[in-house]
Amino acid sequence: MGFLMLGAIISCEDEVENNARVSESVDFTREWEVTAYNDSTFIYGPFKVTTLANNAEGNDSITIKDSEMNFWKFQVKALADKKVGTFETQLSECEWCEESIGIKISNGIISESDSIYFEIQFEDDETPYGNTYKIKGYPIGE
Repeated sequence: MGFLMLGAIISCEDEVENNARVSESVDFTREWEVTAYNDSTFIYGPFKVTTLANNAEGNDSITIKDSEMNFWKFQVKALADKKVGTFETQLSECEWCEESIGIKISNGIISESDSIYFEIQFEDDETPYGNTYKIKGYPIGE
């Protein structure tokens, strides 16, 4: 009987902890110091990327931009799940670019607001969308 009660208490604690984790939102509005890789080969960095939550009601998107425009001049919107910290876009247009350039972002995640990772492809690459750049880093000023 004691083991059954202990099991029930632990189960309830896990449920409360998991529900608390799900109900919190990840902070998407941050500045990040990141580096870029192609596969595991270092390409560029560090450089600054800014993520901005679009907080309009019913708007589940963020803006991601190369703040210093040193790696690849880009600013793009992506669909975001603020409860779990993920973001992606199958194809968006660069908002800063003079020409209409497509950008794809996949596997984007902000992990408990202490790290960022995403994969990005550019239409204006040597081979359009031919390279997948892995971007990873940490918040600036923390």
